[in-house]
Amino acid sequence: MKKFKILAFDGGGIKGALSIEILNRIILKHPNFLNEIDLFAGTSTGAIIASFLAKGVPLEDLSKLYSKPIAKSIFSSSKLNLIKPKFSNKTLKNILSNYFDDNFKISDFQRYIFIPAFYLGDNSQNSWEPVFFNNLSNNSTSNFLAKDAILASSAAPTYFPSYKNYIDGGVIANSPTAISLMATLSSIPKYNIQDIVLLSIGTGNSPEKIMGKTEKWGIAQWSFHPFSKMKSPLLALLMDGMSDLEDMYCKTFLKKNYFRISPIVPKFIELDDYKFIPYLKLIGSTCDLSSLFNFLDSIYLK
Repeated sequence: MKKFKILAFDGGGIKGALSIEILNRIILKHPNFLNEIDLFAGTSTGAIIASFLAKGVPLEDLSKLYSKPIAKSIFSSSKLNLIKPKFSNKTLKNILSNYFDDNFKISDFQRYIFIPAFYLGDNSQNSWEPVFFNNLSNNSTSNFLAKDAILASSAAPTYFPSYKNYIDGGVIANSPTAISLMATLSSIPKYNIQDIVLLSIGTGNSPEKIMGKTEKWGIAQWSFHPFSKMKSPLLALLMDGMSDLEDMYCKTFLKKNYFRISPIVPKFIELDDYKFIPYLKLIGSTCDLSSLFNFLDSIYLK
């Protein structure tokens, strides 16, 4: 049986620029790489990347989207995010509308797609819950508009407003690897776990640590540090910690059929700091990919 190939992208705002550079290098070596993919999974900025690829949008368009001028237009007119979101989602919404109109639903993708978000509940629903927009089966998320799913998955708390009562999928699956694996196994019974190969492309690992006497920290310190590099320690911990957990799960269950690439980024970079896009692209274009290419040649594309 042909292997079922999953390609997953992390959340991370402008750090998606690093992911795009790595993908560019893969395609230079394997020009038909994207044609091999069965399922594109992505959270937050990764949801944008995965959706564009699943729809067949040229990679050049994605690269332009992750450019300094476009990112600046998305992360502009910032406010002090103590009592309201730092940014509006209007520009991002307009950009997405250029590729996904008001009729294009999750079910309309010709390739499998998987986008995590988190629903905060409503008057008819007593509790919040994770939601995974996908077309792996005919399910309750299939009729959602693609751009609504992307905006829901990208609604990072404090940065962007919640979208139709959804917030960023990064709060539960910033690296949508193990969860997309589980969804595939439960939705497509003909595949066993040994039939699935998964490549995870991250947005970079930062060596930044939380400094200070954290035993004395309360809500203010954990939630908001306006004058430090890490503006929201709790949000950063939550998203990075989730990625590490998903990585552990996949290593355990998929073993050699799983590979994750997320290069070291020496500086801590906030998800909205577009000035660092050239720096991120430089890391993506120069980092060592020899182990990744070995995985592609010997397992993923074999």
